[in-house]
Amino acid sequence: MQTSLHIDGANCPICFNETLDDLARIEGVRAVRGSVAGSCIEIEHEDVARDVIANIVRERMHGVAMFANEIRMVPLEPAPLTTTCVHHQPEVADPTAPPDSGGNTVDPSMTLGEIVTRRPVLAAELERRGLDYCCHGDRTLTDAALEAGLDARTVADELSAVAVDAPAAAWASLGPSELVEHIDAVHHRYLWAELPRVTALVDKIASVHGERHPELFEVQRLYGELRADLEPHLTREEQELFPRIRQLAGASDPSSVSTRAFAAQIETLADEHETVGALLEELRRVTSGYSVPPDGCASYAACYRALADLEADTHLHVHKENNLLFPAVRSAAAS
Repeated sequence: MQTSLHIDGANCPICFNETLDDLARIEGVRAVRGSVAGSCIEIEHEDVARDVIANIVRERMHGVAMFANEIRMVPLEPAPLTTTCVHHQPEVADPTAPPDSGGNTVDPSMTLGEIVTRRPVLAAELERRGLDYCCHGDRTLTDAALEAGLDARTVADELSAVAVDAPAAAWASLGPSELVEHIDAVHHRYLWAELPRVTALVDKIASVHGERHPELFEVQRLYGELRADLEPHLTREEQELFPRIRQLAGASDPSSVSTRAFAAQIETLADEHETVGALLEELRRVTSGYSVPPDGCASYAACYRALADLEADTHLHVHKENNLLFPAVRSAAAS
């Protein structure tokens, strides 16, 4: 038996892959395939109730919606798929692409940023191996694996196997102006909605469980620093950098736009990304990889899940800026 679902509004590859993992663990499920690009999932199974499958999707995935000028997280409702799932559609060759762009094969000579740009589904796989593709996406897989004590060829083969059905990222081919709109709509809106919500969760569990788990006060401190760094960073991008990028895209003479201002601002923002990355790394360490203790309540689990989701989204967010947007802006401004 096969169940095919469409999940409208799914945009986080990390959450999507974790949903596939949970579906695969259901007793009676033989195989699970999916594509975040088309937001479709196919499950081959024996006698498994559709409600069981749908409930896992509802619990694991979320989208964002606007309510009275307030952005909120909303559950996603799976619906029967009426068209061919994206990962089963024949790939249409891009006539402007090089003769052999490597398909889904990962080579140790590729940079971590290039790997995730071509196949976003691999972001979670790199994170599981401790390979930083966002702040240090310019390193080759060979160099990053060596530093992490891993065999680069083995990792490349494992990543190639995972990416066999993964579509390329639509955002990877966007120009600077379009990429700005994408980052603002997908990542900035997400952060503006989530940062205050997670603050409330962190404060609550620190207050209730802090006596038995004093590490929560460190989580509270680190998250406070993270939010204090991120919110002005988002504001500067939205009010200063993004308008300049739109101006550059619309200028008939790019040389009329100050390249010095671009270079200085991008350098500052990239440095701030490093600070955010370090805080996320420390939060993961203090929480033992967001592991909820046996006496943790539902709010404890919700808080750690929210922190893990925020980490995954921010890593992809920073990747898009550090490894796609900023180099494209530098190149456009220089021309």
